[in-house]
Amino acid sequence: MLRSRLSIVVAAAVAMSAGVWLSTVLQTKDEKAAAAHKDKEIQQAKDNYTPIQGNILSPARKITVPALIKDSGEIFTLADLKGQWHFLFFGYTNCPDVCPVTMGVLAQAKKMAAANNHMFPGVIFVSVDPERDKVEMLADYVQYFDKDFIGVTGDEALIKALTLQMSVVYMKMPADGNSAAVTNDNGYLVDHSSAALLLNPEGKLIAFFNAPHDAQTILKDFQTVVNSSQ
Repeated sequence: MLRSRLSIVVAAAVAMSAGVWLSTVLQTKDEKAAAAHKDKEIQQAKDNYTPIQGNILSPARKITVPALIKDSGEIFTLADLKGQWHFLFFGYTNCPDVCPVTMGVLAQAKKMAAANNHMFPGVIFVSVDPERDKVEMLADYVQYFDKDFIGVTGDEALIKALTLQMSVVYMKMPADGNSAAVTNDNGYLVDHSSAALLLNPEGKLIAFFNAPHDAQTILKDFQTVVNSSQ
């Protein structure tokens, strides 16, 4: 009888020990899985972090500039992008909202920079609607915002060649929901990227400044890019 009871006690102790061991193993696995998941979230957050409202490219992207036309009638080349910082914004003069808002914000940011004796990039507006945006129209449009802003247009194939290099997309859209309206000069809108693209003094694309645009944010982010480039 005693031997039987002792066997039962030993068996119970062994079962209890096995249960504790299994519980510890499972808990350790759960803790490791939770830790791994947390580490993955932290790494993902680091990967997604950007010090500006947009993205800084490292290294800066070299681009080839096709022979477009400035609002002065002169040829636009890579030389026009070298020697100082520049913002390029792709839009069109008939744009009802994004373009005038962005150009207005850039003009405001330039005035704020000048008031504090700070450097500000040159601004170049590239039309993605060359069918309607003729050279003579662009000067009036861009200079409404600032007398030093430059408008650029040209052959649509060359504009496409530039936008492809700069990750800019655009597409004609019917203004009234009728696809046939796209063939009418006055019957379409152009859906396009809303980022302001920053080029360094070497004429290389270095950052995308994403909408919604704000003058103070643009100034802060521009300085961040300048500092990171030094």
